[in-house]
Amino acid sequence: MLASQSYYLLLTTLLLLALAPNNSWAISCTGCVDLDELNFDKTIVRFPYSLVKFDIAFPYGEKHEAFGAFSKAAHKVTDELLIATVGIKDYGELENKALGERFKVDDKNFPGIYLFLGNVKEYVQFPAHLDVTVDNLKSFISSNTQLYIGRDGCLKQFNDALKDYANKESAQQLALIAELKKEQSKLQKPEEQKSAKAYLLFMRKINEQGYSFHEEETKRLLRLKAGKVTEAKKVELQQKLNILEAFRVNKLTKATESAPTTAPPAKEL
Repeated sequence: MLASQSYYLLLTTLLLLALAPNNSWAISCTGCVDLDELNFDKTIVRFPYSLVKFDIAFPYGEKHEAFGAFSKAAHKVTDELLIATVGIKDYGELENKALGERFKVDDKNFPGIYLFLGNVKEYVQFPAHLDVTVDNLKSFISSNTQLYIGRDGCLKQFNDALKDYANKESAQQLALIAELKKEQSKLQKPEEQKSAKAYLLFMRKINEQGYSFHEEETKRLLRLKAGKVTEAKKVELQQKLNILEAFRVNKLTKATESAPTTAPPAKEL
């Protein structure tokens, strides 16, 4: 009888594991702090910023993986951002359900991601129309705080220097190329040198061809990334796309110019 019960229990466990989404109960979120109705307010006020993901009690899938990957990236560059999760149960004792209702989390479209600005009354919700990706989470933080958690391949000092680059006069662009060329010489890590090389190439190309290069190069890289390339190549292409984003302008105010003859020739990456 005991052996029969053990066999039945084993079969039940295996069946549940087989039916579990992605064959996993949940995926860990490295660096994430679990919050609940008791410690939520007390914890949020201890940090300048807190990014909180309201989700099912045992989350899984691409969105949860992206949040965990963002957590790892954020922990490398700042101590001012708390990364936290709130697991909401719609069964049993309904743990944290009231907390979700308090912030009007849509339990039909988990997860709900909120950025708290030092207290529980000031917060910004991650746009529902955006995919939950590492890069979108980084952009969300950069747009709403003073923190910089750069996209893969990006360099903060270069991004800061390149604001509105496409609208600068040619002489200003050339001067900035020379300035950032000096900045490149100070970089120690090979990956930073590689990124700086890409920035400088794009700077020269835009100086020579105008802002149209930005649009055409973005399309070209996206086509390559969508093709049959290795995962390593996809990562490299995505990093170049991330760097190109530093050159994007909301409004192009500079008139189209003929290509200057004083710009150093740009080489393809």
